Amino acid sequence: MRRFRAPGRANLIGEHTDHTDGLVLPVAIDRGVTLVAECGGERIRLVSDDADGEVDLPADGSEAPVTGWGRFVAAVAAELAALGRPAVGLRGRLSSDLPQGAGLSSSAALEVVLATALSAAAELTLAPLELAALCRRAEHRAVGVPSGIMDQAASVLGQADHAVLLDCASLAHELVPLPRDHTLLVVDSGVRRQLETSGYATRSRELAAALPVLGGRRPADVAPDELPALVADLDPVPARRLRHVVTENQRVREVVAALRADDLTRVGVLFAEGHASLRDDYEVSVPELDALVELSGAAGATAARMTGGGFGGAIVALVATERRDDVADAVLAGYARRHPDRRATVHACRAAAGAGEVTGAQA
Repeated sequence: MRRFRAPGRANLIGEHTDHTDGLVLPVAIDRGVTLVAECGGERIRLVSDDADGEVDLPADGSEAPVTGWGRFVAAVAAELAALGRPAVGLRGRLSSDLPQGAGLSSSAALEVVLATALSAAAELTLAPLELAALCRRAEHRAVGVPSGIMDQAASVLGQADHAVLLDCASLAHELVPLPRDHTLLVVDSGVRRQLETSGYATRSRELAAALPVLGGRRPADVAPDELPALVADLDPVPARRLRHVVTENQRVREVVAALRADDLTRVGVLFAEGHASLRDDYEVSVPELDALVELSGAAGATAARMTGGGFGGAIVALVATERRDDVADAVLAGYARRHPDRRATVHACRAAAGAGEVTGAQA
């Protein structure tokens, strides 16, 4: 049996910028999806600890389920077949320690671990970003969500104790050290959403309506001080969507500079500005996420904001490790008072290595 692992991701800053080829700063986290499998045969047969049913389909993905997680399996196999992967199957079991629907990119981790394992089964070698792009196409094929490449790229490019600065247009990337005396707290609001049924696609359409005013430039190449003139004749909603994306790209640059200068106070300010923009201009936050961000700041987090696509999910907070438990306890207590019908969950995470086969002492 062989073991493969792909991490989820928490995005530090750069939300809803990747599908306009912008800048993002995610981290691969030490939680993810694991596949233990025996490689060979003509079919892919998988069971999951976290989902009902068994997936059983041809190794080239030529038969796809209409619904369920098997769509992702078939889509990854089909995209690999389009690249010429020999139709070598596998039989195995999937498990995950990523909370579903919390904005930590469980679907991308699933796609990446499947692509990693199926490539290994057929002795096919793909460059990390080639594999990420394939998995992005597979997500489009499986569920039709207009997502960018950030989630899959973070899952393959991650490094311990570093974030990944990624330009989603050129795919140029570099590692950015994180403060070693801090921990990432991912606080799951308990509000579940699925991208197919949330307002994600609507926000993308509203943003697209504003893009012609840029004259062919991408939002990442527009300075925030250009915005008043650019949006003067736009309807208010597209104008707000564009303002978020332009300013968010600038915040990515500024957070990177602040991390490199060890200016964590500035990081905190930028996180707060980013969350306010997601709440007010892109309108993808919900009251539960707003409460968690506020409570985290009041409890002493260095920085906090919502992470992921929004409409539920989680926040990410950068917290001094020595204060981690106190901050977590205060946030959970405050949230229970404000939203007694919800149950929040705290996940303490570290930045981790990207996807691959787990061998030797790692297994």
